[in-house]
Amino acid sequence: MGGVLERALTAAGHEVVILTRRPTRECELAWDGRTLGPWAEAIDGADAVVNLAGRSVSCRYTPANLREMMASRVDSARVVGQAIAGAARPRRSGCR
Repeated sequence: MGGVLERALTAAGHEVVILTRRPTRECELAWDGRTLGPWAEAIDGADAVVNLAGRSVSCRYTPANLREMMASRVDSARVVGQAIAGAARPRRSGCR
C-alpha cells in the first residue's frame, strides 16, 4: 500500500518522505515505529502525514500476536502525534 501511495503522490508533484526501519533510498529515513527521533524534522511543516506503520497481520491470530499488532499501531500513532504536536511549523487544521 505504501508503494502505491508514494508513486501517486510523487506523480502528483508532492515531495514524499518515507519513515522505515531499513532505509535504502534518499527519500527514506530510519524509524523504529515507537520512538521520537531526528525523523520528526521531516514532519515539521508537512502538509500531510500518513501513518501506515504496524506489525503485519499476515500471521496466526494468537493473543500475543494480536497484542503486538495493536501495540504497534497505537505506539506509532502516539509518537507521530508527538512529532506533529512538537512541530515548529505545524500545518494549519482544516481542508484546503
